[in-house]
Amino acid sequence: MSTVNRTPTLTLALGLALLVPTAAAQTAVTVSQAVQAALTNGTDVRTAQANLEKATAANRAAQADPSTLAAAKLAAQNGQTLATVGLRAARLATLQSAVNAYTALLEAQENVELQTLQTQVDQKAVQVAQVKLSVSNATPLDVQKAQNTLAGSTQALADARAQVNLASAKLASLTGLPAGVRAAGLTSLPTLKSTLAQLRSGLDDNLSSVVGAQNDLAAAQLNVKLADNDFTPARTLGDARTALANAQRTLDAAQKNAGNALSSAYQTAQNAAEQLKVAASREAAALKTYNQDAARLRSGTISAVDLQQSQLALKQAQYSRLQAQDNVLETLAALSVAAGQNLTGIGGTL
Repeated sequence: MSTVNRTPTLTLALGLALLVPTAAAQTAVTVSQAVQAALTNGTDVRTAQANLEKATAANRAAQADPSTLAAAKLAAQNGQTLATVGLRAARLATLQSAVNAYTALLEAQENVELQTLQTQVDQKAVQVAQVKLSVSNATPLDVQKAQNTLAGSTQALADARAQVNLASAKLASLTGLPAGVRAAGLTSLPTLKSTLAQLRSGLDDNLSSVVGAQNDLAAAQLNVKLADNDFTPARTLGDARTALANAQRTLDAAQKNAGNALSSAYQTAQNAAEQLKVAASREAAALKTYNQDAARLRSGTISAVDLQQSQLALKQAQYSRLQAQDNVLETLAALSVAAGQNLTGIGGTL
């Protein structure tokens, strides 16, 4: 896990409004807490767990019953194997959904801060335009344009606040956490240490689509074996061999699709990591510019309005970095689903 670099909050006379007026009364959770809650309370995980318990009992009974025929024994065994992989798949899918819901809420919260500052900047622009108009250094149209811009940013802020509530409700529904839940933020990010070759190893045993196709192939092989004798009609044997060939093609296609999906998800995760580096570099540059402008303000070479613009540019860069940061986690969750193993470092071994 790598520590997330955070830019210290800047205390300015122009300071940001509170994220949400009632933020202190809200429950803020970490992404790990959100994922654990989803894994505990998620309907899909519970259903998959029940299916596994049922399949395990059925297989145990089938293997213990001397009257159970070979095909039934294999079907029961395959059923338990598929249910085992199905439970892991349900957990990984739930993890991905929880991560996506969490990052959506986190970005919505941060967007309120960004839109709050944007509104403050636009309010100042209206004041400047009005002062200029009073000394005949601007036209009424200039004031109207500034007011229109402010109206747009005010609406954007209202929408941003509404999006926080919507994102919070979605996370609460998914995880079973209290209504009004808030995201506490990310303190660290996982790093992708596995190579693509390492993830390909054992892939066939990690995915429901491939395991299901393997089970069908095993059943088809058994049917050919049972039909390949002197007392079974040749047509039955021919049909069994055709079914076997079809099952093999289905397995080949499932393996190919799984491999392609893994490669695509792996590349996307790598790209996300590189994009985060770019976003962090831009944030650092924006911070440097802000610090320079703050010094220029103290020396009297720029105005407070100019510094406010620099502050807005920094906040925009911070928000872009947050989005890139969230994208790293989201792509690792997607890669986990494609690989059939947890690569996020959240939720433990699933």
